Amino acid sequence: MSSEEKQRGVAEAAAARAELYGTLSQLKDRLNYAQRVDDAVDDAKRRITEQKRRNPLGFMIGVAGVAVVVGAVVWGVATTVAKRVS
Repeated sequence: MSSEEKQRGVAEAAAARAELYGTLSQLKDRLNYAQRVDDAVDDAKRRITEQKRRNPLGFMIGVAGVAVVVGAVVWGVATTVAKRVS
């Protein structure tokens, strides 16, 4: 085996190793669901903060609307449960 063949083999091994590390890194990013959830929460917080800064009145109206909907759902569930219990 000549020196050139050894160097070529070493270079091919280094390229394969780099490709493997890249693939493992991509898999880690795709399969790390906890990190993906954290990133999504951080993104949502950032968007909410930006919306609140840009349009405070619209933000307050949106929050009030969500509160009304959630309250109506809770009231409906509580009423249904109370009727079934009685």
